[in-house]
Amino acid sequence: MIVRHLHCDSMLPEHSHFKFDLASEKSTSQTEHSPHHNQPSMVFFSGGSALAGFSKALKQYNQNHSHIITTLDSGGCTAKLRQCFLMPAIGDIRNRLLALADDNKKDVAAVARIMGLRFAKQGSAATLRQSLHAFSDSDHPMYAQLSAYQQLTIQSCLEYFAQVIPEDFDLRNTSIGNVCIASAYLMNNRSLTAAIDLFSQLLSIKGQVVPMLDGYCHLAAHLSDGQVILGQHNLTGKEVSPISSKITKVELSSSAEYLSELHCETPANVVHTVEQAQLICYPPGSFYSSLITNLLTQGVGKAISQSKAKKVYVPNLQNDPEQLGMSLFDCINTLIHYLTKELAEHTPINTVLDSILLDRSAQKQLTAEQYQALAELGIAVEILPLVSEQSAPFYDPHRLSQALLNLCR
Repeated sequence: MIVRHLHCDSMLPEHSHFKFDLASEKSTSQTEHSPHHNQPSMVFFSGGSALAGFSKALKQYNQNHSHIITTLDSGGCTAKLRQCFLMPAIGDIRNRLLALADDNKKDVAAVARIMGLRFAKQGSAATLRQSLHAFSDSDHPMYAQLSAYQQLTIQSCLEYFAQVIPEDFDLRNTSIGNVCIASAYLMNNRSLTAAIDLFSQLLSIKGQVVPMLDGYCHLAAHLSDGQVILGQHNLTGKEVSPISSKITKVELSSSAEYLSELHCETPANVVHTVEQAQLICYPPGSFYSSLITNLLTQGVGKAISQSKAKKVYVPNLQNDPEQLGMSLFDCINTLIHYLTKELAEHTPINTVLDSILLDRSAQKQLTAEQYQALAELGIAVEILPLVSEQSAPFYDPHRLSQALLNLCR
């Protein structure tokens, strides 16, 4: 019922004024976010909120890093936007943009605060619509510290959203940041890259955010008991009960209702980002829905293998529902499987993974035989104090940032 409103782009209102503004600011944005050539180029395959704190710390040491973010999230307010507009997920992208924002600038901090706001969790549809229109008003106090361009951009996004959403769209607890990015995506010919570029400039981000895919598709997981689960949010154990059987395989599906196997080429900008890297990191986070999901497109393993970068895995320290029935060694082997599934049989494993960073607390999770097996594959295991008293039981983001930077030297 909802899909009919937006299945055809021609049904969306024209908004050339906004596009003109974006184009006029593009050269400034590119200049401000050009790579810091004196800093090592780092690439992270991730998603979710696990790297938010780390990203805030990393930008203090290095600003030449790219975050390749999954676009398959299917929970929360992101799901409502996806279903309404048949679009990629943007919640994780918004989260990373805010983490990388240069919030030492007052106007940027103000933009970040606005993008962090949500509509009320309760209230009538009419009341919530009134809130949306109030946020679109140029006299709203939340715009007080913004530049004219920042205000115009956010205001235009909110006005546009009010025009295109169907009457039955549920605004409860909807993120204003997600609304703005979704509007920019629609206003720029369904280009997620264009929307990200716009808000990267608005937030003066220290780094780069790159979507893994710019299309509408879903994550499918096969379990050892024969079940097939569709939708990322059904795996994480956050919105529904944790899975009760081990995941044996994940793949892309074109449908969220039934399994429809989908093959997607890795976007050219993702390949280019990998080619330029001096370090590629497979970081902590939901193992399948944040990390492995980013390795499902065709050609990504080849691009990683051909890159001369260091390739390092930083495993989870805490329980991850998606790793049910998996040891650390199982996780390493699963990561290798997805990285090499399209490569020639005799491709050296250390072309896709050559280092593992382990905190001292996790060193006993591998046996002596497993350490030896990894060494024979050319994979070095570095055991470091990556957890501090303040961060326990999680990684200290500053220690982890410094450890990764040391690998680049």
